[in-house]
Amino acid sequence: MNRQIIAVDCDDVLVETAPLILSHYNKTYGTHLELKDMYSRDLSVWGVLDSVTAIARVEDYLATNEYRNAIPLQEAIDVTSRLANKHELHIITGRTEFLSAATQDMLGRYFPGIFQSVEFTGFFGNKARSKADVCQELSADYLIDDHLHHAKLVAKVGIKVLVFGNYPWNQAQTLPKNILRVKDWFEVEKVLDA
Repeated sequence: MNRQIIAVDCDDVLVETAPLILSHYNKTYGTHLELKDMYSRDLSVWGVLDSVTAIARVEDYLATNEYRNAIPLQEAIDVTSRLANKHELHIITGRTEFLSAATQDMLGRYFPGIFQSVEFTGFFGNKARSKADVCQELSADYLIDDHLHHAKLVAKVGIKVLVFGNYPWNQAQTLPKNILRVKDWFEVEKVLDA
């Protein structure tokens, strides 16, 4: 088996963060957001008039200890540990730089020595980098990501993508070339060890 370079997303791949964000947002702002609303551009479901306010509210939560202390999926810890013995793993996250310390702390605590680098793309920031560009810079063979938007961009440049999980934001009738759906970390391991 060839040693491959594997890029791994953080939120909703290593750590189930969308449910935490939505639960906090609903409690704090009296909304009724569900998973299907996580990436909704319909500002009325977020109870705001502009996206800047919605993003600021979410970022306020991201600065809390509750969010920063979210525990990763045990299967992610176990499988990435095994994969790191055979492959080169990197984090490519849509998180912004302001979460750098919290992200590094979580990775150091639960994934020590697993990931060779952590790349922040700032998906919701005004200086966002494309995950496709970062995957190309790393010469990645695979990206594991929960978001179909990123998956399509990365697949378009010829890099294989494992679309992780069964989330409302990654559903499609058919998946483009180079994209395979995996329901959990055990399926990730099967595909990468095949």
